[in-house]
Amino acid sequence: MLACAGTILAACGAGGIHPVSQQIYPPHVYEQRISTNDVSIYWRCTPASDSIRFEGVVQNTKGCRVKFMELELAGADARDRYISDANTALSDVILQPSQISPFTIQVKPTGAEGRYDLFYQYQIDSAIGGDTYLRFRALDVCSPRQHRFAN
Repeated sequence: MLACAGTILAACGAGGIHPVSQQIYPPHVYEQRISTNDVSIYWRCTPASDSIRFEGVVQNTKGCRVKFMELELAGADARDRYISDANTALSDVILQPSQISPFTIQVKPTGAEGRYDLFYQYQIDSAIGGDTYLRFRALDVCSPRQHRFAN
């Protein structure tokens, strides 16, 4: 029993176990959510006089490591042309299973945006064939009616 406890403590000291931050989970402060097989993204959009602030957290929801996650918020006009955008990468290059990482994107709108779409991409460790690169798009992410997260 004592040897087992020592092994667990050694794993913690060596960085083998990464606790989930209690500061940002549960993500009840965020109004919207989307999920893939690997991650859940929780966010809120806050319009200001000269920008749109898109902030939230990404949670690794599966057993694979999520690597190099990037997010881009793009404003589309009435003809579905993207006319403004900004992007960011998670500060955590690798998200371990259950780990959460915050992000913020600030877009300067042109004034002709009809909606904002989110593009996001990441790599996962694949059991067969090495890393798998995945890219996704979520439409109208700043809409008060889309992607609602029920608390």
